Amino acid sequence: MNCYDCVPDADAAAVAICRNCGAALCEQHAFSAPQTVVRVHGVGKTTAPAMARRIVCTVCRGATQDE
Repeated sequence: MNCYDCVPDADAAAVAICRNCGAALCEQHAFSAPQTVVRVHGVGKTTAPAMARRIVCTVCRGATQDE
C-alpha cells in the first residue's frame, strides 16, 4: 500500500493509517497527536490521567488543531 498524499508524485510505502479519514500514510505525512481517553464510570464521564496517541494525516491534523 502506498501513501495517499504521495501517490500523484511518488510511490512511498505506507507505515500508518489516519485515525480520522483512513488514508494510508508514509513517515513524512504521518503525525502523532495526543488524545484524551474518556471512560464512562457511573454517573459521569472521567478522563484517564495519561494521554493516548493517535496517528493523523496532514489534512486531519490541520482540521483538528484547534481542539
